[in-house]
Amino acid sequence: MSESLPSVPGPAPSKPSVSAAISWAFDTFKKNPLPFIALAAVVTVIQLIQQVASQPLAEVVADCSDPQTPGQVSACAAALGVAAVAGLAVSIAFIVLSFFATIGVYRAALDVSRGIAPEFTVIFKTDNLGRYIVFSLAYIGLIVLGFILCIIPGIIVAFLLQLGPFFVLDRGYRPVEAMKASYAVVSKNVGPAIILVIFSGVVTLLGSAFYGILTLLTLPFAVLFIVHMYRQFNGEKVV
Repeated sequence: MSESLPSVPGPAPSKPSVSAAISWAFDTFKKNPLPFIALAAVVTVIQLIQQVASQPLAEVVADCSDPQTPGQVSACAAALGVAAVAGLAVSIAFIVLSFFATIGVYRAALDVSRGIAPEFTVIFKTDNLGRYIVFSLAYIGLIVLGFILCIIPGIIVAFLLQLGPFFVLDRGYRPVEAMKASYAVVSKNVGPAIILVIFSGVVTLLGSAFYGILTLLTLPFAVLFIVHMYRQFNGEKVV
């Protein structure tokens, strides 16, 4: 496991450039399409399989949308119960698989931003994986808690801690250190960080078109864009 760097990020530049991040993401992806597409393909395949696996539940719901007799009501209730449990289990399993597969794209983007050629093999790296999992669980838990309290706190938490995963994978920060570091740089760059969220969200939404096939392109591009903004927020030079 890589040695953890100090928890205080470097000084953020006064004016992070969104256009520079977009340009760099586009050029970098164009220069290294194969490893990024291969890594994104793993995520895409997992998502496609998840959609196929969820079809039985959709069919049961459709068939039971308008039961006519008491017998049909009982049969549909039983079928929906079984299908819901199975569908939930399948969804959780594939979400976990997709979660781990996406880390490979993160690692490749972080590597290339340091001048290291991106490789498909990064998907098998385990550096800081434990800390990443703990951070992710804590991050999701805080967001859920925030939404339960009054929705807005959940949105604020999601926004301020959004770069935590990159501090964990890039610098080996512990979960709390990563949260503090993300808060520090995002709170100092609120405007660009809002644009980051909107732009990444739009790109990710486009990736869901055509059964998610566009994820092959949009996922690497979005992650490269975020990594460049992450470097800028920390006052780091991107190679």
